[in-house]
Amino acid sequence: MKTFLLATCLLLASAPRAAADDDSHDVWVPDFDDAVAIAKAEGKDLFVDFTGSDWCGWCIRLHKEVFDHDEFLIPAQEQFVLVALDFPRDEEIKAKVPNPERNAELQEQYGIKGFPTCLVMSADGQVLGRMGYQEGGPEQYIEDMLSARTEGKRVLAELATLQADLAAADDKLPVLERAVTLLESMTGDSTGVGVVADMAREAMAADADNSQGLRLRSIKALLSAGQGDEALTADARAMDPANEAGLLELIVAAQFASVSSQDTAEAATDAVEELVALDRLHDEAMVAGLLGSAAMWCDGPLDDHERAVKLANAALAWRSELPEGLAEMLDEIVEPDDDDDDDEDDEDDEDDEDD
Repeated sequence: MKTFLLATCLLLASAPRAAADDDSHDVWVPDFDDAVAIAKAEGKDLFVDFTGSDWCGWCIRLHKEVFDHDEFLIPAQEQFVLVALDFPRDEEIKAKVPNPERNAELQEQYGIKGFPTCLVMSADGQVLGRMGYQEGGPEQYIEDMLSARTEGKRVLAELATLQADLAAADDKLPVLERAVTLLESMTGDSTGVGVVADMAREAMAADADNSQGLRLRSIKALLSAGQGDEALTADARAMDPANEAGLLELIVAAQFASVSSQDTAEAATDAVEELVALDRLHDEAMVAGLLGSAAMWCDGPLDDHERAVKLANAALAWRSELPEGLAEMLDEIVEPDDDDDDDEDDEDDEDDEDD
């Protein structure tokens, strides 16, 4: 529930990468299609950075801590073509972006929701892994890039086997069950999640009456992996109206993940309160986190402190399930720090003295 490289990287349209002891930004190709052509010619994979060079703090920090260093650049260029797709706000910098329409198309195609998002990709456009800002420096980042590529290729090979087995099978249900089992281990950012989700939907249809339990498992897996839609949500509500199987919790969690405005935050807050009122919860840690998020919204943009206190207390009933930082913030909602009040009183006293 994550934001939108410095502009000099955009001055180099399709220039091949310079030596690592030159300006580090010169090695980033700013046009995706040019980078694909280079990768295919050189037999390399792609590392694609979706960034906001002039305004995204985490993007700038990622460059300063990782991408600007030879410890990253030298090993990265041996195996990857580095691509920087920029989404700046400054008009002068925007004018230097070679193909902003194509960048926007790629953003939508690959489901980029925030910046920085970095894709480890094959030269033919298959996503092998997703990364972003992380601590640990350039050496750790390279290690994680290579691990993401290895794991992504393993998963894609497994998917190819699944698809071949499904096409060849007379009895498709066992193969579809393997696909659902795989989806149960995935998130919305996992390599190949869309392909596996399609198989899970096929499993739902193959077990329409849930006689094999596969329809229920499929719905759960789809919701947990962020692959739900309106039709799936309706199916889930019809199948589990009282949350006996935990589907309503997953629906509410998906609703929280899609909050983008005060109205959607208000609706999500209503939904979690209704869920808790059913008094039939399965994943208390998840629900506690949702309550905590709702409390923070109410104490902030929704401007309803009384409701925030109620939600915070509900979340703190499962304190052991909450991240420590969130629990401390909820404590502050329930019992504000007296020091803040003292500071305000001191300011009032000073104003009186001035008068």
